[in-house]
Amino acid sequence: MKPMSKQHPNGGFANVESTGKGNECNWKDRLILRRYRFPASGESEQDLATRIDHAGAGYFFPLGTPDLETAAAKAAQIYQMAVKQGWNSVFQHFPRELIVSFEWCMNPVLWTYTTIHTLVGKRAGLASDSLPTNPNRQRVLVVELDAGIRRALCWSIDQQAGFGSVPCDSVESFTHALAFHKPRMVLLNHNLAGRIGFKSPGTIAPIQPGVSALTYSVHVDGDQMFVSTPGGAGGYLVKRIKPNRLLEPILNVASRSELMTDDLLLRVKYYFQELLQLHSSHDNTALAKLPRREREVLALLSKGCVDKEIAQAMGISVWTVHGHIKNIFKRLHVRTRTEAVIRYLEK
Repeated sequence: MKPMSKQHPNGGFANVESTGKGNECNWKDRLILRRYRFPASGESEQDLATRIDHAGAGYFFPLGTPDLETAAAKAAQIYQMAVKQGWNSVFQHFPRELIVSFEWCMNPVLWTYTTIHTLVGKRAGLASDSLPTNPNRQRVLVVELDAGIRRALCWSIDQQAGFGSVPCDSVESFTHALAFHKPRMVLLNHNLAGRIGFKSPGTIAPIQPGVSALTYSVHVDGDQMFVSTPGGAGGYLVKRIKPNRLLEPILNVASRSELMTDDLLLRVKYYFQELLQLHSSHDNTALAKLPRREREVLALLSKGCVDKEIAQAMGISVWTVHGHIKNIFKRLHVRTRTEAVIRYLEK
């Protein structure tokens, strides 16, 4: 049976879980051009990627080549490893494309987000595993269990003037790493906050005197990220940043001898206020001219509804929903659902 494919909300095609053997011929139909290049990977914007689904989970994989045959063979190899050895084996051998959102403030929601490729295999050596040698750099302890994600985040931090990363690979080693390396800041996976005793996940806050902690969450794509934003906040501002500008909201205070939490939060709020001022003159004519049904779809998207829920609420098919979303992207000149919803919320 030939595997099926369907259009992915962010563009291109995402594969439905295969019932076949994952051979190269089948995978040619599932390749997509994401036109995203993670600077640490050395990849080209023309390199192909694919989404692979298995056992109820799915991930995007950059395939590192623009050649159709080679990319299809690599996709088949990844799928077969997932089937035979499980996702953990795949994560150790092949890079994934992921969205990482940084949770600066909970109410209003002030998030930045970026796209990374996990650094595994030959790429693992691109990330520094040692303490920053420049004494003028503020040390940032990165607490992440997944080695590929941890290396990508460390690489991103090390690209920024004034900051240097220190990796921490387990909850058990956190206390020792905090005491030994004496970081000025902790970057922490949201899911680990409770396990290390951080009581303020979702907003930058002190984890001990003189040390601020910032949590982040990892998502398969931008749609999943937006659905995960906390409900009930007074406002939402979400800003895409480049990986090598990961700490952009606080770069202006990197040279200070101390990074006090109140100062950091104030700088973050100034950063987002400046963005809001830049967008205050944004032309909402295109938004106002959206047809009624497309406005209804956008309103439901803003509430975190998925395609199936939108279809049920409006009494239309999922494929009609896809068509409305495609038209919304075109009319608003955006590329993702997240960008479209942000435009809607800013109106």
